Amino acid sequence: MKPSAELRVLFRAPAGARRGFGHLVRCISLARAMGVRPLLAVRGSRKAMEVGIVLGADVLASATSRTIARVRPDVVVIDDPSATHAQPWIAAARRAGALVVTVHDLGIGCPEGDVVVDGSITKAARGKKVSLTGTRFAILDEQYRQRTLAPSHPRTFAPKNKQILIALGGGPHATTAAALARAIVAADPEAQVRIAGGFVAPPRPVAPRVTWVAARRGLGQELASADVAVVGGGVSLYEACAMGVPAVALPIVNGQVPTVRAFAKHGAAIGLGRGAAITTAATEAVALLNNPHQREALRRHSMRLIDGLGASRAAAAVAALSQGN
Repeated sequence: MKPSAELRVLFRAPAGARRGFGHLVRCISLARAMGVRPLLAVRGSRKAMEVGIVLGADVLASATSRTIARVRPDVVVIDDPSATHAQPWIAAARRAGALVVTVHDLGIGCPEGDVVVDGSITKAARGKKVSLTGTRFAILDEQYRQRTLAPSHPRTFAPKNKQILIALGGGPHATTAAALARAIVAADPEAQVRIAGGFVAPPRPVAPRVTWVAARRGLGQELASADVAVVGGGVSLYEACAMGVPAVALPIVNGQVPTVRAFAKHGAAIGLGRGAAITTAATEAVALLNNPHQREALRRHSMRLIDGLGASRAAAAVAALSQGN
């Protein structure tokens, strides 16, 4: 049997300015947890492939499902919400005798892997063989585990360091983030806002006390210094919760609405509705910034829900099954 570090693992994920980079980042996080160098087949543009390289992965150019026969991996991890795109890769992996792992959000995609991983807070996919579901298997980068405070350890909120991080992604969401930042600094004369604009959004002037940052290595450092985060309903919400950063969750696509509702129901975030007004989001963020008791309550609930160890749990399960494959 091969040790985990000697396994040849091929990852397949879509990425791009409009569809985001969450699937790609998740594959890299799982690779690190498995102790293997990420080998990526990206469904996306050349720019998306460049992002994968910047994040430390080896990226296969012009990859198709036939690439599997050439690479001959031991494990194929497919993190793609499109069943149409995922099925040819699953079939090719099975023909090659590889262990198939499919990764999902909200049960979406093609849950036909030998191992199905869905760390969603709601509507998790179920596989026919091995299902790793629920927030215990939310795949996050190791940086969120390393910097996580225990839920029983109070987080220190510096009253003169009123920092809000806005992380809604790049592309078309940059305009929303900029408008929200302007509304926040107008509502609170002491607030400092940092906008993480995704992997491909360039910095731009917004307003005094607003800084645009390129968090190309993830949000860990930015979250560590934030008192409040305004995030979408994707991976960034899970990351904020793992680090105990009180979050206002603003779903930026319809598919994120169930996730935001579920986090709010668990008392782990302030949940807004799809299409909530900028002024509403700014009001909620400023109110949370100035309410230390509410921030502490959110921190405790969020860290109990998301402990940042999901990637390690999934990696251990995949390694054990691959060695017996």
